Amino acid sequence: MLPPAALYPLVLAWLQALGCCPQQTGRVAVTHLVTALLTAQSLQRTALMRALWSPRPVPARQRYKRLERLLDSPWLSPAWLTPGLVRAALALVAPVPPGWPTAGLRHLALDSVRCGRWEIFTLGVVWHGRVLPVGWAVLPYPWPKGRFTPTVCRLLRQVAAAWPAEQPAHLVADRAFPSYDLFATLRAVGWGYTLRLQARHWLTLAGQTAQARTWLATAQAGVWTGSVGAYGSGPRAVAGTVVVGRGPLIVPAHQATPGSLRHRARRLGQRAQHAASKNKGRTAEHDQWVILFSTHPTVQAARASYRRRWPIEGSYRDAQTGWDGQHGWGLRPVVTALETPEAVARLVGLWALGTLLQSWVGHQAGQATAPPLVQQVRAQWTTTGRLSVWARGQLALTEPSGQLTAWLQATLTAGAARVAASAPPKRTVSVWPLPFLRPKHRAA
Repeated sequence: MLPPAALYPLVLAWLQALGCCPQQTGRVAVTHLVTALLTAQSLQRTALMRALWSPRPVPARQRYKRLERLLDSPWLSPAWLTPGLVRAALALVAPVPPGWPTAGLRHLALDSVRCGRWEIFTLGVVWHGRVLPVGWAVLPYPWPKGRFTPTVCRLLRQVAAAWPAEQPAHLVADRAFPSYDLFATLRAVGWGYTLRLQARHWLTLAGQTAQARTWLATAQAGVWTGSVGAYGSGPRAVAGTVVVGRGPLIVPAHQATPGSLRHRARRLGQRAQHAASKNKGRTAEHDQWVILFSTHPTVQAARASYRRRWPIEGSYRDAQTGWDGQHGWGLRPVVTALETPEAVARLVGLWALGTLLQSWVGHQAGQATAPPLVQQVRAQWTTTGRLSVWARGQLALTEPSGQLTAWLQATLTAGAARVAASAPPKRTVSVWPLPFLRPKHRAA
């Protein structure tokens, strides 16, 4: 396990490579926070306070005050972090390799997570079963009327402003997001998309317009069909491919135990009850079908892209409770206690930076070309080998024996160098984010 004093310069190199904090004081503040997060493995304020690095002992009350000042840093806002996070994601995440239906694309997963009275919308680059968050927005819950879609569209435009036009991107999202405005935004930024639709959405197929539930009457379980059609009708109709199907239920062997099957049956029952209560019993059976609307011309490509939506659920679990309910970062209780959306956005920025560095470490630890010592230590972590890049990174950073110290230093240094060698980020905000940070000019 790297001590904070050894981890600090490595994190600082990453912040310098990202180029998202042009002010030295801001870089130092954010570096202290990210170092504390990777050391404590928690977003809880008590854990961060105790993990803050200091060259000499500091009383707890003073540490709390220092933590409050650091968390109030404007450099953690998405306006500043998004360009650097996009730069890092493009440097670390390779496009889908040739031979796959979605070759050449990077997938961006869009979703939201509710933490008490706040709804956090995140957009992240899919990478090895998890996502690297590159943009986010915050709304109070219940959502203010008329704010949902504009907030999502603004989030897409913010990330697209930092995304190079020559790098193909494909958005995947669940059925809560499709709308005319969303499709107009995606067309404006030049991204492809594969979105799941609700049964109530209107589609035009073969010259006939009807709700999506109408087209399920002819669908067959286990058979996926694709048709050229349009979302909506009339002048605002959006052309695309409509994919309808329902695959056979295949439960992995490790989830087929009696306890897992009981848990699955209980969740399915709760879901059916919830769907029936929301739709008055009319569309509960439609919940088992998948209706996709995509810019892909083939069924295979649309299905392959939509599978990339699920990793964002795992990243939310990592940020909250972890894979076992005990090793997460505790995002929900911390966010719930915050008073303003700006404070929530800054905390999410800290989560995004920590996820980036930890996922890079986990990715390198899982490589078949990793040094023999790393492979031997990795073999001690689980009997099945089923660990995400985020979980591997956590176990590597907290490995108690110290055997991975030299490897961790080399790995983090190599990652920062890789990001620094990539194209610099496209800055979308002015150099000084807030008036009180602007330099004062004295009259001559």
